[in-house]
Amino acid sequence: MISFDFDGIEEIEEQLEAAAKKFPDLAESTLKKEQSEFKKDMKQETWNKVKKGTGNIVKGFRFDKIYRFRADFETNFLAEGGKKNPHFHLINNGHEMVTPVSRKGKKLKNGGQTVGFVHGKRIKEPVIAKWHEKHAERAKRMLNRICEEANK
Repeated sequence: MISFDFDGIEEIEEQLEAAAKKFPDLAESTLKKEQSEFKKDMKQETWNKVKKGTGNIVKGFRFDKIYRFRADFETNFLAEGGKKNPHFHLINNGHEMVTPVSRKGKKLKNGGQTVGFVHGKRIKEPVIAKWHEKHAERAKRMLNRICEEANK
């Protein structure tokens, strides 16, 4: 029977256990910071592309709570938070212009016809592209902090 004996293996095990215990807290705090940065960038990009008098379009920007499944963390960005302003997708993707069907309870003669198309502003795409560039740097910093905490 062959047996191996390693010196210092206990130290490595202790460091791994410490990193496993510390990881969820650091990952969740980093994800919360990323949420606030993403939301701030979305608001800024929205106001750059849309007129100020368009209403409360950015009031619906929010995130779900952070869900954890084993080592994965997940959250969802919601641009249309509830019934107050369910129109962000129309501004982002574009929509058809349709004449009103009725006015003051009376049906209009040519109501409900498509008279044109409004092109979308494409607000989300540039923000997501910028976020992906910054995300790798933030993830590296988080991993470095985990290693530093584990080495203590």
